[in-house]
Amino acid sequence: MYTVILYISVPLSSIYENVIKNGEGRNMTEAHVRAALDQIGCHCSRIGTEESYSLDLKNIVEIAQNDEVESLVSKRYGRAAYSLFRLLSKTGKLMGTDKIADTLIMENMEALKILYSLWKDDYVHMEKLVSHGSAQSQYLLWRVNKCTVREHVFDETCHAALNLRLKLAYELEQEREIIQLPKDKRIGAQGKRFEHSRQVNILLESSLMKLDEALMLFYDFCNT
Repeated sequence: MYTVILYISVPLSSIYENVIKNGEGRNMTEAHVRAALDQIGCHCSRIGTEESYSLDLKNIVEIAQNDEVESLVSKRYGRAAYSLFRLLSKTGKLMGTDKIADTLIMENMEALKILYSLWKDDYVHMEKLVSHGSAQSQYLLWRVNKCTVREHVFDETCHAALNLRLKLAYELEQEREIIQLPKDKRIGAQGKRFEHSRQVNILLESSLMKLDEALMLFYDFCNT
């Protein structure tokens, strides 16, 4: 892994001086700059009369990773699963099925069904708690292990990117003759075939670019 600088501290006066140098920031006041810095999660500190702001890069990357994982859960399992996963992710500790269902105002069986789906795909961790009383009972506890989930998403994204690259290479090979057609011969059936091939390749390349961006997000920072 690469070594990254996780904290950067800069005086407000230097930040403001650089902001007003460009066209968009020329009319900004120090109050506008402070508000913008607060909005992106910068921490303010003061030494004497000098006001400085620090940027926690690791925290920003973790927020982006969490957003990416939550978006993936929402697309794959639905909004209810997204809400459930987000609750466990934010809580950061074990929660019982009843507590999860009550918090999200859903039926226990519905919550349990979603939890099992997420657990089977390694998005949540499950622990069993056995109560030895007059009648033995078993309770299921759930939590999100963010490091494990990020590694899992990274592995899934690697496989998806590899499959997409193979698909793109196959499409290019299959349609090589059509793609190389001179412009004046792209007419009739061949013209339609050329346009179809072009659109497919654009779609595949666009999807591959998005996967590569996700890989970059998780690869360089997954162990920081």
